Amino acid sequence: MRIFSLFLFCFFFATNLFSQENFKISGEFRVRTELDGRDFLNNTYPQSFTALRARLAIEKAINEHIKFFIQLQDSRVFGEEKNTLTDLKNIDLHQGYVSVTNLFGTPLYFTFGRFKLNYGKFKIFGPNDWHNVGRSHDGFKFGYNGEKSKVDLFITTHTNFLSYRAGAAKVTQNYNYLEAPADTGFNIYGVYSTFKLSPSLNLDIYGYNEWDRQRPNKVDFALNRYTIGGAFEFSPSTIPFYSRLESAYQFGKITLNQQHTIKAFMILATIGYQLGDLNFSINADINSGGDSLKTTDYKLFDNPYSTKHNYQGFMDFFTGLSDSKFATGLYGLNDYFLRIIYQPKSLKALNLQLDAHYFTTFVSFKNSDGKDISAYGPELDLVARYKLYEALEIEWGSGAFVAQDAMKELYKRALPKRTTSTFDPAFWTYLQLNVKF
Repeated sequence: MRIFSLFLFCFFFATNLFSQENFKISGEFRVRTELDGRDFLNNTYPQSFTALRARLAIEKAINEHIKFFIQLQDSRVFGEEKNTLTDLKNIDLHQGYVSVTNLFGTPLYFTFGRFKLNYGKFKIFGPNDWHNVGRSHDGFKFGYNGEKSKVDLFITTHTNFLSYRAGAAKVTQNYNYLEAPADTGFNIYGVYSTFKLSPSLNLDIYGYNEWDRQRPNKVDFALNRYTIGGAFEFSPSTIPFYSRLESAYQFGKITLNQQHTIKAFMILATIGYQLGDLNFSINADINSGGDSLKTTDYKLFDNPYSTKHNYQGFMDFFTGLSDSKFATGLYGLNDYFLRIIYQPKSLKALNLQLDAHYFTTFVSFKNSDGKDISAYGPELDLVARYKLYEALEIEWGSGAFVAQDAMKELYKRALPKRTTSTFDPAFWTYLQLNVKF
């Protein structure tokens, strides 16, 4: 009830503000029902749930330099309260920041608060908006926004070290005077730059450091990883052809059972062609990997802040490659896929997308019979989007996955209580209603 009351208050407050000068109000209300049969067993009942996400945002231009933005969000699953008379106390600040532009009369800007980091094609940093919460970062951005170039410097706090302290009277809650507490925070420091080299050629260059100062073995940091990379995008206006090549390399240290040296890379390549209402693209997404239990090198390329729905299938078998509890980890991922998008000019409200993937490991490994295996298998995804009205979009999607040797072997290892050797085609479908204003 308190959540509803707060949203209602914000709506009427924002509506009143909206009548004033330089105020903007925006929002989203999204409901998605999913039918999940991704267990490779047709004799089990598919699971079903409905997720809801509501967002309400207010933006105020304070003056020609300063903009204030706040976005509240509630995300839930239908019936999660387990009682019609309870609430989840679930409202959160999804974004809330102040942006200062044209500092000192130059193209410099400064942003501080809670915001999104969206860069390139979201292979490294993306909003992950398919998720019922979506991704935000707490931190600071300082940058340059010129006509043909843009540079962002950012520092974000992934995990805090100390909670809020109101004053010195509370210091004994945080400090043992015999020994100062260890810093166990997690920060991300980075730079992302974009350069328009010509009307048809763009260049991105980026680098960032992830520093998790926990010490799992009481000696070494959990993570001190550096990622450097870049992307070329060629999109001429004279021919219906486009291409993009992106690559990144990771190095540093990671501590699992012991400390490992990180040596990992990724390559993402796209070649596309526009033919009337049809857009065709051939894509290769290569992510290195290797068994870190057999070497001191950690070779799995990890991009936990990306939007993986853009590249690695709608069925989400590969969203947690670096999670040791996830079946498809360690060995990396190669994703070769064809994407076809149909958007008729005569019916702009309609958008159809077909993705045909084939997944393999980056390095082969031996199954329980001693055979070298690598194939995860093919996935086919179909998505239809239709804008019924200006603010309302209906989206339906469905996917199917046929497990091959590598997928079967890793599922057997991860699920030892799975008594059957049967692997039926996995399926998954959803229907989504989304209102944006």
